[in-house]
Amino acid sequence: AVANAFHIMWYQSKERSADRTYFGYPIDQNPADTWLYQEILVAERPAFVLQTGVKDGGSILYFAHLLDLMKAPPEAVVVGVDLILTPTAKTLDHPRIRLVEGSSTDSATVAAVERLLPAPQGFVSLDSAHERDHVLRELDLYHRFCAVGRHLVVEDTDVNGHPVYRNHGPGPYEAVREFLARHPEFEQDDAWKRDLVSCHHAGWLRRVG
Repeated sequence: AVANAFHIMWYQSKERSADRTYFGYPIDQNPADTWLYQEILVAERPAFVLQTGVKDGGSILYFAHLLDLMKAPPEAVVVGVDLILTPTAKTLDHPRIRLVEGSSTDSATVAAVERLLPAPQGFVSLDSAHERDHVLRELDLYHRFCAVGRHLVVEDTDVNGHPVYRNHGPGPYEAVREFLARHPEFEQDDAWKRDLVSCHHAGWLRRVG
């Protein structure tokens, strides 16, 4: 109850993301989640990071710097997908970053993304539109890019009353539940519980088979 109360308070705070940046780029992430991201990437050393939902680019640059710090090979890239890239995102200047503009669920966009990937499978994070049907479609399209023993993350499973934004309507949480019901090769990873709070609590998924 205390953790949920803090989660709601943090989420509703006007200051929670207004001034939070990463190397000057806005990044709308709970710090506990960014910490878990780096733990997973260092442990799994993926051939690429693929994220739908770029917004202003802070997370994309964060992932690129993590690959640098891990001394990943030059061909390890961060591919970001967004329906409309913001002017701020377009200023991202890093040799690992590749941006694709278009709907993440459009077949042409998926094909463009796949052409940029240096390997068949890597690390996937889904953070674009948060309606259940859209997220479920993304899961259907992108889960194949996650290898056995590796992670796929569905962001913002906390909305629609889990525990925040009760009037959102079915979203990522509901999409994950439906996806897992027909994809037993994936399971939820509860490593986030060490920090008590995660905006993606139901969405840290690991492919186990």
